[in-house]
Parts: sequence; C-alpha cells; structure tokens
Amino acid sequence: MIPPNQRRLGIDHPVVSVRNHPEAVEKYIRLGFSPSPISYHPWGSVLTLMMFENNFIELIGVDDPGKFGTGEVNGFCYGRTLGEFLDRSEGLGLVALHSKDIEGDFAAVKASGLPTQQRVDFRRKLTKADGTPDEAVVSLGMMMDAELGDVSNFLCQQHRPEFIWRKDWQNHPNGALAVDGVIYVSPDLDVLEARWRKLFGDANVHRVEGHVEAETGCGRMVALTQAQVTARFNARMPIAYTDKPHGIALQIRVRDIGQTKQVLTQNGVAFDVTAKGIAVSPEDAGNTIIEFAEADSNRI
Repeated sequence: MIPPNQRRLGIDHPVVSVRNHPEAVEKYIRLGFSPSPISYHPWGSVLTLMMFENNFIELIGVDDPGKFGTGEVNGFCYGRTLGEFLDRSEGLGLVALHSKDIEGDFAAVKASGLPTQQRVDFRRKLTKADGTPDEAVVSLGMMMDAELGDVSNFLCQQHRPEFIWRKDWQNHPNGALAVDGVIYVSPDLDVLEARWRKLFGDANVHRVEGHVEAETGCGRMVALTQAQVTARFNARMPIAYTDKPHGIALQIRVRDIGQTKQVLTQNGVAFDVTAKGIAVSPEDAGNTIIEFAEADSNRI
C-alpha cells in the first residue's frame, strides 16, 4: 500500500463556515471574488465556491437544520458537525485534501495511524454550464482528531470533476489564482508537525524561522505560535473560540497585487500591508484573514 505521504494529498479546499451565508457571499464579492452559483448539500447546508485552477475556497452555512441527519453514516452527519462548529465559532474550519482514489487514500491514512472515521458518499444538485440540471457525485473520508479539533481534515474525491473545475468560475476581478497557504495558530507546534509528517512526508515538512511549514503538493499548511501570528499580520485577528490549534488565515495567490488593491479600494474594503502582500480584516471574510500575495519563492 502506498502511504499517504507519498500520495500527495494536496489542499483541495479550505472550508470557511459562516452564520449568515447571503451576507458572507456579498462580502466575498466585495473582496473581488466571483462565487459559483449557490448550491445545497442534502444534509441542510448551503454553499458557494471561489474556484481556482487546482483548488478552491468553500463558503458554507446552514440552510435547513431540519435536514441534519440526512445521509448519516454510523452516527456522523456533516451538516450536524457544521452546526456544532457554528454554535461556537465562525471562520476557517476543516480543510479538504484532494483525492483521486478515495478507497486507496482513505485506507492509507488509516494505516498511518491517524484517526479516521466514516466514508461519506453523496450527490449534490447543480446546474451545468449549458443550463441543464445535473448532480455532482462526491466521496468524503473523514479524518477528525478530537485532540486537534479544527485542524482536522477530510479527503474529497469529485467523481464528476468537470462539474466543479469550470473555467467560467475561475475569472476573479481581484486576480486570484490559487489557495497558496492555510495558516494555523497553535500553542504547540510539535503536534501539527507530527500530523503533517504522516500526511505529507518528512521531506515535505520543515521548521522555517521557528514555525512549521508542510508542502502538500498543492499549497502549504503553516503553523504559527500566537507571538508569530502577532508579528506576521497587521490585520485584526479573528475572534478566537478555542485554545486548541485552529485556522486563522488563507493566503491567496494573485496575478497582480496592484489589481487586487484597486478592486478592494473601489469596493470600499480596507486592507493592511503585510510582509508578503496585503490582508483584509476577518470581519470582511467570515472571521478569516484573507491575505493576497503575488507568487514568489518566499510567499509564506
């Protein structure tokens, strides 16, 4: 069996969970994104996607809690898990890792010793580019760690990827091209380093200037201490609801930072200059710092 750290389980999509989904969608439009059409999961959540060539941001909220439990697998329902997250927090939660072989990848993660739970298969209604209705077919492999909480992951395989990776959804006025980094704050960097070594391999996880970086094959996972976060960002910090490790920021690669600044200014969105680019306040992005940066070798 090929271990997960040789399978290159890159960042598929970070999930930004919000209590007021329509308001959050409008905020992301003001940030210069072009969200995909609104869609719904069968278990009661509502979502829209900020699509890029190789990964995306999922902006998700609760549409109908009465549907929690739909598609339940051994007591697990993603909608219920989302509702529990939103009861205490908004912001950057789980991060999906890309899979092209859900059975093999999930088995490899189990064999690595990382905590795993259910495999979840579902269909989600959508409208194709030609206007006709159809369904996305998706498999998830849940990899929740109770000790790490919101630093957990799940595998995601899109069985009909042509319905998701649409070119007409990837043209953003702010020039966004990719999720280059998912940034966490942790009181103990060792625990995230240990998890990421199992997922991505020893050769792809490094200490860099006192923090931890994991190269996933499609973007980086980054773990910072609170002091490093304070030094790293000039923007206001997200509201913290836990002392456990949790996500605070997404670094988005853009084509031209000047173009991004122009769009934000035109839309009345304030931003701060960081060492890597510019960042908007968490209140403008679902309790998540969004940092925009041009591509370079030292972007994180």
